[in-house]
Amino acid sequence: MLVPREIKVEHSGGVKAMTDEELEQTLALLKEMIAKRDAGASAKVIEGVAEPVPALPPPSRKARRKVRRSDRADSGLAARVVGTDSADGNS
Repeated sequence: MLVPREIKVEHSGGVKAMTDEELEQTLALLKEMIAKRDAGASAKVIEGVAEPVPALPPPSRKARRKVRRSDRADSGLAARVVGTDSADGNS
């Protein structure tokens, strides 16, 4: 049992140190706990078998949209024209 160091746990005489009233209260509590456990054991249980569920169809594949030349020019994917760069000194 884990107990913080500040708290001291001391064992007393146990059942031998209990008075008759304490023993009767403890027995009554134990009988009540056993009755609750037995009542739960006799509870109605529904048994059954899970039915298989049909799988969903695979998602339809959308046709890829063709990229238009005007879209490519806007997005920066336009083809570069060779020889138009003035930095190389050819033009």
